[in-house]
Amino acid sequence: MTQAELKNAQQLKLKEVQEQQEKLKALQEDLAKLNAKVANHEELTPEDTKFISGLGWLSALSVTVATIAASI
Repeated sequence: MTQAELKNAQQLKLKEVQEQQEKLKALQEDLAKLNAKVANHEELTPEDTKFISGLGWLSALSVTVATIAASI
């Protein structure tokens, strides 16, 4: 790889990482809202329970972010 190609690849990876960070930030906000409901003993909505059940992919996302970050 030439220096220019390497720099371009790094920029693409950086952009991917930044996009993933934005998604994670949004998830953190959603989780904070959900945690507040649980802490206040509020009833969870069907949407809340659906959100919780869909969190399985979060671990896969974490691995993806870590892989991208490690490749930079």
